[in-house]
Amino acid sequence: MLYKIADLFAEIPETGGLASRCRDYLYTENVQPNIVIKEELYNPSKYSPMISANNLAYMESGRQFCAHLLEYSGFYLHSSAVALNGEAYLFSANSGVGKSTHTRLWQSVFGEEAKVFNDDKPALRLIDDIWYAYGTPWCGKDGININMRVPIRAICFLKRAEENKIRKLNQAEAIQRILPQTIYRFKKIDHLDLLFGHLEKLLRVIPIYELENKPEPEAALLSYRTMSGKDQI
Repeated sequence: MLYKIADLFAEIPETGGLASRCRDYLYTENVQPNIVIKEELYNPSKYSPMISANNLAYMESGRQFCAHLLEYSGFYLHSSAVALNGEAYLFSANSGVGKSTHTRLWQSVFGEEAKVFNDDKPALRLIDDIWYAYGTPWCGKDGININMRVPIRAICFLKRAEENKIRKLNQAEAIQRILPQTIYRFKKIDHLDLLFGHLEKLLRVIPIYELENKPEPEAALLSYRTMSGKDQI
């Protein structure tokens, strides 16, 4: 089946529940795919012997898409992406720190205007000198994703704390934070070269922040006001 994901045409197997996961990205016109996901390249040895066929298909199709994405000025970032007022804010952290909790707080504070369009693996692409974040079918256990693209305003790394504080990271700090959260560990030198090139371009134009926070609405207000440059909602 053919799908349009991150403005790329991808041929993806229907097996392993992928047809259901990708249904919102289905593309019905006859075009040549940019990316072909190959089931025969799935590598179950990377996972527990108990992994289900559906989970294997999800993980391995995402791995292949991610590798191909590098060739189109893009990469995945392990994050929860929320859109507000036509701009995207990406919140990243290690698993369990509270990415999803924080973007839900945005929805609580800002209502329906705040849309979480990917809760785990948004695609980031540089197109015509603008960095966009995209919803993708690879979106975590809750399946939260919207087929949309939004210009990126800022990226923020979350840290648990007893009080809410936010600061902008310098470039050295930013690369240390962002690199471990790029999805999959690329072992091919050409893939690593592409990734570092994309990150260099991203960090030139997209501000990166650290938010020390408690899981409360005030943290959402602080992060929005700081990153958007708006003192008032």
